[in-house]
Amino acid sequence: MQIRLIRDDLGVAASAPDSDQMTEQGGRRFWLRGAVIEVPERAAVLLVGNGDAEPADDEAERACAGWKNNRQQVLLSREMLARGIEPEDREAFRAGEFTGYDQNGNKIGGSDDEDSD
Repeated sequence: MQIRLIRDDLGVAASAPDSDQMTEQGGRRFWLRGAVIEVPERAAVLLVGNGDAEPADDEAERACAGWKNNRQQVLLSREMLARGIEPEDREAFRAGEFTGYDQNGNKIGGSDDEDSD
């Protein structure tokens, strides 16, 4: 079955052969956003359920039945995970109070900071 990756931060297993659906950064290989890959059913269910991919064929669509339910919440949760948002800061992130953390772990201001000088 096939899935379409919707993120660009998914690493490629070292054992995977090179593909034009990959890129390399800092010596590590990553799947390109939009890459369509063949995976076993368990991987399809996990990657689609985690907000990393979407079904790309009928077989994956059946295996991942209901994948669109609460999709926006799944995608937001996945984005918070990718940005390393701490559990205690997730409500503030959802509210747009900040967009992530800087190199020192300080919050990067959200929409409220645009008006302050």
